[in-house]
Amino acid sequence: MVRIGGKIMNFINIEQPLVSIIMACYNSIKTIDESISSVINQDYKNFELIIADDNSTDGTYEFIISKYSSF
Repeated sequence: MVRIGGKIMNFINIEQPLVSIIMACYNSIKTIDESISSVINQDYKNFELIIADDNSTDGTYEFIISKYSSF
């Protein structure tokens, strides 16, 4: 409880709203790990990361699946 202006108020720990992050990639094998890590390492934790791969031919999709499929 906190006293504000003579009134005692209960503060409810309200969950942060969900934020959707959409990341588009194409042949991004050299940069995708850093990009995904920068999102994961943010202080704000209530997010979903949606990655749209445009049929990469350099292994980007396979890398994402192999490293981040457990998230």
